[in-house]
Amino acid sequence: MIKRILLLAAIFILILAAPVRGAETNSGIIEGRIVNATATGGSVNDQLITLRTYLSDTEKTSATTKTDTEGRFTFTGLVTTNTSYSYDVTATFQEADYTSERLTFKAEELSKSIEITVYDSTGSDATIRVADAHTIIFVGQGSLKIVEVFSVSNDSDRTYIGSGEITATGKRRTVMLPLPDKSTDLQYGGELMLCCVLPPDKEGFWDTMPVLPGSKTIAYSSQVSYSGGEYTYSRKVYAPTASYDLLIQGKNIAVAGDQLVSQGLVEFENSQFQQFSGGDFTLGDVVLAKLSVLPQSANQGPILWIVLTLIVLAGGFGLIYLKNKGRLQPVRVGGSLEQRRQGLLAELAQMDDYFEGGKIAEKDYRRLRAEKKAQIVTLQQRPKEGRGKR
Repeated sequence: MIKRILLLAAIFILILAAPVRGAETNSGIIEGRIVNATATGGSVNDQLITLRTYLSDTEKTSATTKTDTEGRFTFTGLVTTNTSYSYDVTATFQEADYTSERLTFKAEELSKSIEITVYDSTGSDATIRVADAHTIIFVGQGSLKIVEVFSVSNDSDRTYIGSGEITATGKRRTVMLPLPDKSTDLQYGGELMLCCVLPPDKEGFWDTMPVLPGSKTIAYSSQVSYSGGEYTYSRKVYAPTASYDLLIQGKNIAVAGDQLVSQGLVEFENSQFQQFSGGDFTLGDVVLAKLSVLPQSANQGPILWIVLTLIVLAGGFGLIYLKNKGRLQPVRVGGSLEQRRQGLLAELAQMDDYFEGGKIAEKDYRRLRAEKKAQIVTLQQRPKEGRGKR
């Protein structure tokens, strides 16, 4: 009996002394530096660096530090044994934020090394251009779905941060995004972010994200009503535009206008579009196209509209040459937080139906669904209505 007790005690002691499998250890290190790519650019010394920690894509904690004289920084004490943890690093330099890719420690990996490129900032928009712009009009009974997709380029080695006053987003206005008069049901994708756009007015709405050297893709959609079988589409040019395409669903729609040249018909997802092209538009120009012989009875149902709009905003329309940057899913804006959450849940359910019906490719479905879920988590983390508003 005594021997048995001693044996059990020994086993108990060994269990206590043994390491716990799967326990999270805080021994990870992320080190890096920021590099200024602007010729004769400013110093990267003493710049604010923020590390955000995520657990299953939900932000858990954040920490900050500052760079040394060579732009280097280090974060320690990070979880390395649980791949559900991930991290990103943001460098704030001259009023612009630069964020790394999401980082995850692999098995037995204890350190990560990154380099973040930054640029001097400027308030001049002299080098901001639209390389190519596209308007796609989906035709329904009594209303039109209008999708705008364009590529904004910055040909300098400085980040454009806007020149006006600081807005409620904490940034300045950078890119004006035109909207048709009396438009509703605004949705957007591309590299537009919910946090960083201003509410629309009569002419359109503003993005406040800085424009880095290179190019960024902007995509959004709205809906307008028409009567009498006619509608005049009007689009003001807010930045010099090298190339512009207008695509209108339906081969029998009559289109009149003297700024664009017909390119014939193109087909997309078993639907025909008339294509009209033009270029070299300057600031202040207005593109006009009068549509007539619009349907007086049902033509394309709302389900098809939603599918085609998702595909276009998600980068699936070959004529548009969209660059997939990982933030392409349209986000409905407006309404209370709970209304927007319910709307996102409804869109998730609808997207599931489209996937099961073969209307969305699996790779797009998986990515878009993950992004929708991340948006729902973001809304749930925000303060209740009436608190914490800007």
